[in-house]
Amino acid sequence: MTEPSDDLPTVRHGPPSVNISDLPAPPESETDRLVAEISGPGDQVGMAALWRVTMGLNYWWFIAVGDPGEESPAAAEIDEQLMLLTFTDSERARHFAVQQGMIEPQDHLSAIALRPDEVVESADDYVAGGIDGLMFDPHLSGYFIPSTQLPVVHQAVQSPDPG
Repeated sequence: MTEPSDDLPTVRHGPPSVNISDLPAPPESETDRLVAEISGPGDQVGMAALWRVTMGLNYWWFIAVGDPGEESPAAAEIDEQLMLLTFTDSERARHFAVQQGMIEPQDHLSAIALRPDEVVESADDYVAGGIDGLMFDPHLSGYFIPSTQLPVVHQAVQSPDPG
């Protein structure tokens, strides 16, 4: 499912149901490293490297919420903007869900895996549905992209690297 619904459920951040210190964090990823290396908003080289890797992932992962067969990606209001909670791998989605008390550590995570190009193709639908953007690995590196910029960034990073 790539189209948002009008009644997209919203995940509200609350206290975790497990002691976070007992929950091992996923190993550092290349995206975490790239986010940490970005020197500021003007670091076009760093941003391009981050989005090239992010757009090059096989899948983006979303925590599925809603009734079976009618699941939607979980979203949260962050800085007064509705963001899809997006994860760079399934382990990170599961870690977030446990950390936020959405599931218990022994529970199965219901998740949606979409290819980045599938999400990019749905950018207009996300905008129309009130989804302001995608927040990647919000509990770890927490980088985002506005829905309106998905096609622009996707096209830019698909171009040959000039460097």
